[in-house]
Amino acid sequence: MGLSEIADNHSNYITMYGVQGNQFGHEVVSAQCTVDYILKFLETDRDVQREMIEKQVSSISKYIQYGLDGNDIYFPPLIFSARGRGEFDVKSSQFRLKTEDTMVILDGQHRIRAFEMLKKRLESKSDSESKNKLKYIKNFPLSIQIFKELSIEQERQLFTDVNTKSSKVSNTLLIMYKDNDLCSELVKDIIYNHPSISSDKFEVRGKSTTTKLMTAATLYNINLTLNDGILIRKGANSRLNKKNYPYYRKNLEEFLTLLMKYAPDHALDRKKYFIMNPNVLQGIAKCIHSLKEENPDFNMEDLFEKSVRLFDWSQKNRELRQAGIPYNTKTKKYRFTVGTRIISKISELLLENYNINKGKVLNV
Repeated sequence: MGLSEIADNHSNYITMYGVQGNQFGHEVVSAQCTVDYILKFLETDRDVQREMIEKQVSSISKYIQYGLDGNDIYFPPLIFSARGRGEFDVKSSQFRLKTEDTMVILDGQHRIRAFEMLKKRLESKSDSESKNKLKYIKNFPLSIQIFKELSIEQERQLFTDVNTKSSKVSNTLLIMYKDNDLCSELVKDIIYNHPSISSDKFEVRGKSTTTKLMTAATLYNINLTLNDGILIRKGANSRLNKKNYPYYRKNLEEFLTLLMKYAPDHALDRKKYFIMNPNVLQGIAKCIHSLKEENPDFNMEDLFEKSVRLFDWSQKNRELRQAGIPYNTKTKKYRFTVGTRIISKISELLLENYNINKGKVLNV
């Protein structure tokens, strides 16, 4: 496909030659466009895109530098959503976009940001070699696909589908975007409607967190363990349905409420405490599930009061070493990476403490 862009000063349009087709039931224009022009109409919507990963941008920059050194490089097409902007002329095979209009990038933000970073760096230099490299960057042709009329939900779904196959997207983001999974709906319901925990306490985009309560993916796993006894999500099927949804929701909401009530002060300080580790939280959930299996009327707060509250959640806990949980002598922190074993071990320790203390009169 030939490349042609026209910045029409009279009509204030950018024109790209391309072809119009249909993908997934939606009109899409396939074209080529230089980096310089893409940067003019580029828009990033954080409601659709993930946060920028600087390490990934840096890696792509090195690849582009390889091209600047005279080697052939290739990039897959960037995907945009026009959101009704621009028009395609079938007779001339041209997509015309007003110069003041933008299009939202759905896939390829790290690629184009890497080009932008190098462009800015070269613009600050005045030597002839830098000028030639700048020309190369500005005129580098990229294939683009433009979806003309997508809803926000469809944009999110397309972003999720593309990145599930081509690059790693956090499970958290996938859960927040899913519309056909009742467990995901429950997680989002809890995040946005918990009576005492605000939604900003949850990480809804990244795969991990060091400052917030937990990720949406962790909450999803807690729900599976707490209500179904499932330890590994892959290949597992929850019994959640519309009929028992209120029961599942009540349990998950109560779990979070009690966690906030009985966890140590400053529990979010992961350097000092390990209670908010995802596998540890699943261990607490597993213990509750086991007790409810024995007695459906079991009061969840009983475990929190007589075991969770009294447990030593600090990194100085020597009982964990005796239980075989790995300890890093350099960082002076426990490693909770062996998922199912950690979950089961934490559950066993909590149950043991509960059985010791349940007959005692404890001061709250």
